[in-house]
Amino acid sequence: MKTKIRLIKENEISILYEHLKEFLDTPYASTTGNPLPKFEDSEKFVKKYFFENENHEYDKWYMVLNEKDEIIGNVYITKKNMIAYHILRKYQRQGYGEESIKLLIEQNPREKYFATVNVKNGISINFIKKFGFVEKGYIFEKKCE
Repeated sequence: MKTKIRLIKENEISILYEHLKEFLDTPYASTTGNPLPKFEDSEKFVKKYFFENENHEYDKWYMVLNEKDEIIGNVYITKKNMIAYHILRKYQRQGYGEESIKLLIEQNPREKYFATVNVKNGISINFIKKFGFVEKGYIFEKKCE
């Protein structure tokens, strides 16, 4: 298997939106519980990454490609060293996620990295621990109506 990552391109906004839809549809994938944003809002978020990066939370955002150069997911690292990842369902559990995180870390050396994982997502917890991540605490939420 030969996984590659490359920086996202502006003309891939709709692809990223489809990835987001699948991600948010995955049980316990998200820690926020936020609903799917409108496409226009998502598009604005991605365009800000390209054109106003100094004001964007993401530092580097990559598409994940398989050996056939098909886009199979995306990974990013924020300016505060938070990493996040999503591999499309049909490509999960084939090693692409693991290889893409290794490449992300290799291409973005930092003193430390962070990852936020839903406490109910045992698969993702076990996945991130493979890279030496350890639990550092809990995030609590209080919803106000």
